[in-house]
Amino acid sequence: MVLFVDETENENLFLVGGVLVESKEEVHAAYKRFKRRIKDYPITNRFRTEVFREFKSTLLDKRYQRIKSRMVEEIADLDCKIIYACFKKSELKFDQELKEKVYMELLARISSSIDEDISIVFDAFNVPSFDEKVVRELSKQKAVQAIMPQNSQSEPGLQLIDNICSVLRYYKTSGEKNDWYKMLENKILEV
Repeated sequence: MVLFVDETENENLFLVGGVLVESKEEVHAAYKRFKRRIKDYPITNRFRTEVFREFKSTLLDKRYQRIKSRMVEEIADLDCKIIYACFKKSELKFDQELKEKVYMELLARISSSIDEDISIVFDAFNVPSFDEKVVRELSKQKAVQAIMPQNSQSEPGLQLIDNICSVLRYYKTSGEKNDWYKMLENKILEV
C-alpha cells in the first residue's frame, strides 16, 4: 500500500491528509485518464503551461473548477481511502517550529491508523533537515516500510492529495458539503 501525503492550512486550522492506494501504478493510471479527459478544455496557452505543469489546488479551486471537478471524479473512481487529521489553531503563534511539530503528530496519527504495511510519499519541504526528520521519525513505526519526500510537480499522487486536502479544508472550515466533498465522502476517514 502507498500513502501519498500533503498538508494545507488557513487561519483556523492545519490539516494533513493522505490518500491510501494499492500501488503507485493505480494513481499514475488515474492521473493519465484525468489528463486525457481535460486535454481539450479551453485554456489560454499561457495558463495551460502553468496549470498542466502541476495541478495545484490554489489554481484549480478558484479559476479552473471544471478541471478540479474532473480530477475529483477520477479520485472518486479510484480504489482508495482518504485519511486526514487536523489541528485547530488557537491564539498561539503558529510559527514554523510549531507547524513542524504538529505536522509530525498528525502524520503519525494517520500512518498509525493503517493496519497494513505502507510506503509513504510526502510532499518535500524546502527544509532538507525537516524532510530527514520526517523520514527518521516515521520509519520507527512498524507498518512503515519506506518513506520518501518527492517533488509534487513530478509525482501525480501528490497532486491528487493536494486537491483532496483543499476539499477537506473547505469542508472543515465551512461545515458545508460541497459537490467535491460529496463525491469523496464515502472514502474519507478523520483520525
